[in-house]
Amino acid sequence: MIVDVILPCLNEASALPWFIDRMPAGFRPIVVDNCSTDGSGDLARSLGATVVHEPARGFGAAAQTGLLAATSDLVCFCD
Repeated sequence: MIVDVILPCLNEASALPWFIDRMPAGFRPIVVDNCSTDGSGDLARSLGATVVHEPARGFGAAAQTGLLAATSDLVCFCD
């Protein structure tokens, strides 16, 4: 079973490599880039994450966008 892990993200380039590299098999990171200015989205994509963009700032908007991008039957959020 695949689990989509939604990661709302605003300028988290320094944390993403540590987190994504340690994600267990079967967990698929979906990074929701919420207007980052530090290249978080591009970095997450280079690490194998699915990246979606949400132009409306805020956790709620990013969470909703991530949920809409998820395709697995089981979804979790990590902040």
